[in-house]
Amino acid sequence: MDDILDAIARIRVADKRMRLGESLGDDVGVQIAYQAILYNLFIIAGAIGAIPNEILSRDPLTQWNGFVSLPDSIGPGYQATVPAVVHRTIQDELGPLEIAVRRLRADVRAGTLGY
Repeated sequence: MDDILDAIARIRVADKRMRLGESLGDDVGVQIAYQAILYNLFIIAGAIGAIPNEILSRDPLTQWNGFVSLPDSIGPGYQATVPAVVHRTIQDELGPLEIAVRRLRADVRAGTLGY
């Protein structure tokens, strides 16, 4: 779960750098930041996929499967993925995901979940 939280933090930094690069007309900087965002979204998907379903089911309000299937939706066509859509996903989805992961991690550390 720490990997997910680390990836979320890196995505937020890369998103800020991507927007700064856009404002400065730095196409290379935008692409580097964008690649970092995509890479960390893949890290999140893999890390969530490694958490047993019985643990994830303790938080049915979080769309875990949406994050796990993210590599399939981006996958080889990542060049066609619009940065604005990725930015909106970051703004709308990462906050609730972070809260859910922190809550699950606290339960695991408290011994209330068997993980």
